[in-house]
Amino acid sequence: MTTTIDLGGGVEPVTLDEAKSWCRIERDDEDGLIGDLIRAARQGIEAMTGLVLAKRVFRLALDDVPAHGWIETTQRPLVGIVAITAYGPGGEPVSFDPDEAIVERALGIEAIRLSPAVRAAAVNGVEVDFEAGYGEGAVPENIRVALRMIVASSYELRAAVDPQLQPAAIPARAASLLAPYRQVSL
Repeated sequence: MTTTIDLGGGVEPVTLDEAKSWCRIERDDEDGLIGDLIRAARQGIEAMTGLVLAKRVFRLALDDVPAHGWIETTQRPLVGIVAITAYGPGGEPVSFDPDEAIVERALGIEAIRLSPAVRAAAVNGVEVDFEAGYGEGAVPENIRVALRMIVASSYELRAAVDPQLQPAAIPARAASLLAPYRQVSL
């Protein structure tokens, strides 16, 4: 079984002030709500595109390590490996240097390739902590515009839709801005 856990970190690609300016909101009493809408819009875009918009650390946990050591990730763009822990026959953890895995990019796929030493030690699985996502100020501008559009739409629907259920609607123009970034499965 493969599990990926978001360990957090990162800076939202749109600031509170940028979102408020886009929505033409001058008051401060709904700043918490607007922050929640920014986060919900980012999470929605990440789910639609497979991109990580706020660079952060993830933990990939595998029960069975592929013999070839190639592990495709759903988080992109991959930045680098942070830590590797293999689990031996008795479940004892063995830490490896991050250099024992490399980021591979081929044919539009981003993956992690584990070294033979890690694969040999990972009898009872492995955990790989890796960093993925755009750094601060590196998110493409059309994605940032789409995010602001989604926040504005969500703000307009704030009385009708609970903030936990946002984004309630993706404006057509925002969807068209995001279309080139969506991964297509065949």
